[in-house]
Amino acid sequence: MAEQQIAPIQLVQGVLTLSAPLWPTLDSFIVGENTKTLQQLTAWLQAASPTVSYLTGEASSGKTHLAQAILSQHSQQGLPCAFISAKDSAGLRPERLQGMEQLSLICIDDADRLLVQPAWRTAIQQLVSLMRDSGGMILLVQRTAAAYEQLLGLNFSLVALSNDAEKRQLLLERAQQRSIQLSKEVTNWLMKHYAEDVGQLMHVLAYLDHGSMTLKHPITLPFAKKLLLQS
Repeated sequence: MAEQQIAPIQLVQGVLTLSAPLWPTLDSFIVGENTKTLQQLTAWLQAASPTVSYLTGEASSGKTHLAQAILSQHSQQGLPCAFISAKDSAGLRPERLQGMEQLSLICIDDADRLLVQPAWRTAIQQLVSLMRDSGGMILLVQRTAAAYEQLLGLNFSLVALSNDAEKRQLLLERAQQRSIQLSKEVTNWLMKHYAEDVGQLMHVLAYLDHGSMTLKHPITLPFAKKLLLQS
């Protein structure tokens, strides 16, 4: 019998609602050197002005996690929100923004991928204009603070986790959230081989979880090595 294989994890892209109970929370965000940035971002959300602002930072700085956590908090407060992922914008159309001006908060992840497209830039500018009247806010999540004249706003810049203690804490917290039992030897091995890129570390954890559930096998060190080194 052929050995069962698992497919790489695919992230669902597009416009998402926040009914999913397993979205990140602010409590699970490892602040690191971003205390001031988080305070400024919180102040902007409370002031609801200006309408549009930016959340920027290098890869693996936690931008997407923080944006989703903020939206999750708003949703739990009964405020209508939406999260738009532009990682794969091929299936997205600017028309998806129509009617969203009634929402309290919209986050557009990888916004720079859309803003370079004239049709999308126009649609986002129009949405911002409508949300100024309705009192809603838009958070554009991207790597740099590059902004267009019609989309000027505040910039909240995140710094990626820099030390292994913070990265280990993040790994263990994400494992706990997924109800994953990580032994000390598995944790040490993951940190040794994948901790340089936090984003990759989180992807590896998700892949191990997926493989463990699919193959119905606990995450032991031999299992992790076999699964990851053959991927």
